[in-house]
Amino acid sequence: MTRNRYRVFESEFPFLVTGTVVNWLDLLKPNEVKQIIIDSLRFLKQENSLKVFAFVIMQNHLHLIVSSNNLPGVMCRFKSFTAKKIIQYYKASGETHLIQKLSAINPEYHSESKHQFWQEGYCPKKIIDFKTLQQKIDYIHFNPVRKGYVDSPEQWKWSSARIFAGMDGMLEIDPIMA
Repeated sequence: MTRNRYRVFESEFPFLVTGTVVNWLDLLKPNEVKQIIIDSLRFLKQENSLKVFAFVIMQNHLHLIVSSNNLPGVMCRFKSFTAKKIIQYYKASGETHLIQKLSAINPEYHSESKHQFWQEGYCPKKIIDFKTLQQKIDYIHFNPVRKGYVDSPEQWKWSSARIFAGMDGMLEIDPIMA
């Protein structure tokens, strides 16, 4: 069960959602980990559970502009699945110190798992008009630029900015209706 204090009542609108690694640990840094996230989003799109309009994956968080008929349930599934896969990746890589950090962070009420990977919740922000949508897309696409990872948004491989610039991207995005 999610402990998210935010509620989604209107599924016809897109939402800006954020997923943050616990304690802002840079656990999304390896390309293999980012690919786990891309593959999970692709699966959710293919089963028609989620529409993805824009995204960016950073080293310790991600932003998505998405819509769904069941956004809370889909985000719970997404975070649960990716957490398990990413923890498996780090275990297979022999990164035991990172696994120990995640175990130490895990709250007592998480009896179903040994590790906490994502911070609880996803902070959905409803986007009700095209102007706000464009502002949010620009905000997430410029995240890697603000962090100094790249000079322009389309240089960041793990973002939909490349698609908006007419380049090939990591994940097909859904068309935006103005």
